[in-house]
Amino acid sequence: MRNALEGLEFAGYLWRRRALVAITCATALAITGAVSLLLPARYTATASILIEPPAGNDPRAATAVSTVYLESLKTYERFASSDTLFERALDDLHLRQKYPGVSTETLKRRILEVSKPASTTIIDIRATVSDPKGAQALAQYIAEQTVALNASLDRQSDAELSREPQQLFDAAKARRAAAERAKDEFTRTTPVEGLEKEVLVAAELRSEIGKDLARSRAELANYLGQQQAAAPGGAGEPQAGWTQFEIVSTRAKIQDLENQDRQLLQALTAKSSLLEDLRRKRDSLDAELKSARADEDAENTKLSDVKSSSGARGVRLKVLDPGIVPQRPSFPNPPLNLGIAFALSVMASIGYLAIRFAYDRMRETHREPVFSRHSDALR
Repeated sequence: MRNALEGLEFAGYLWRRRALVAITCATALAITGAVSLLLPARYTATASILIEPPAGNDPRAATAVSTVYLESLKTYERFASSDTLFERALDDLHLRQKYPGVSTETLKRRILEVSKPASTTIIDIRATVSDPKGAQALAQYIAEQTVALNASLDRQSDAELSREPQQLFDAAKARRAAAERAKDEFTRTTPVEGLEKEVLVAAELRSEIGKDLARSRAELANYLGQQQAAAPGGAGEPQAGWTQFEIVSTRAKIQDLENQDRQLLQALTAKSSLLEDLRRKRDSLDAELKSARADEDAENTKLSDVKSSSGARGVRLKVLDPGIVPQRPSFPNPPLNLGIAFALSVMASIGYLAIRFAYDRMRETHREPVFSRHSDALR
């Protein structure tokens, strides 16, 4: 009951001093409004980057993104908030002249904010400057350069992974080219086919000579048999003379054929040996060329596999929204500032009156006993 009476008493106390509350609120609103009008306007533009999973991922797993994966995506915030990237943006967009004497770190904390909303694959880049077009240009520049930086790192990583397969492929390609040159040079300078025809003709000629030699030897044997079978006497002398002539002629023919066969055998042996060496060399060149081509195809397949799998390794970034030129300043916000000033002034004035009310009651409490003692003494 006493607390209720005190509350009513305090409410009356507030009502009697409502002018103080009104003056306090009006003063706070006036000061806040003036300051809001005097403060330079600042505009905030927001650009968004979409983090796409590697192209080789199973599309069915896209909806089953783990919390660990989402947390790992915060790494890409470092790309957008890089000091080097921000400093390059200041130079390229000519923002450095607007903030002379301010360090890069301080300026970045003041005008750039990079965040990744929870449970999303999006990075928001907020740029706050005094020029609305400059804010949008800065946010878009940071977003585009972040995507370019990620792509550059992916290309560098792919180049490092494919460096050894590329070197092996280049070596195999050079080996194949050298084998082809060696084979072409051998074919151009070494008439293997002509030598094969010469050996074939010599072998056929020797075969014909062998047949003629066999016939001549058979004829010689026949003439020798006729000579031995001829009867001695005058009537047989012409026949014996003819037989003797044929024997001598046939022997000369046999000797000539034997000389030709011997010469052909020597030539055929030399050409056959040379042809055999050339064939072995040609077969060796063919085997080397075949092996080099197979090696090149194998290394090319490995290199193609490495290059085709490059898209399945890295996360891809894409500019989802380059942002728009802001129409209203983000700072100061007069309605918000006036609301806060009004609330704080009300709370401050009520707090002050509450303290004053408590202090007055405490003084009255101490004054009452003294007044009672004086009254008793007068009685």
